[in-house]
Amino acid sequence: MIENEEVDRLKRRLNWERAGPLAELSNRTMDAVTTRGQAVANWVQEYAEDRPLISLLIAFQVGFAAGRWGPRRAKH
Repeated sequence: MIENEEVDRLKRRLNWERAGPLAELSNRTMDAVTTRGQAVANWVQEYAEDRPLISLLIAFQVGFAAGRWGPRRAKH
């Protein structure tokens, strides 16, 4: 009987501490983001093979824009 009470207590604690539907939503969201990211990466790869100079220019512009978004470290 004591073992059953311990098992029940542990089950209640597990149900209390698990994320439940939030974990499922998070997993689905990450799967969707990963799938979209792979699709974008494949598109960029195909585009880079067709037009390498244009894709290099776009990569430079994206890198420059990402660098400008960072925190300001230089004093004016």
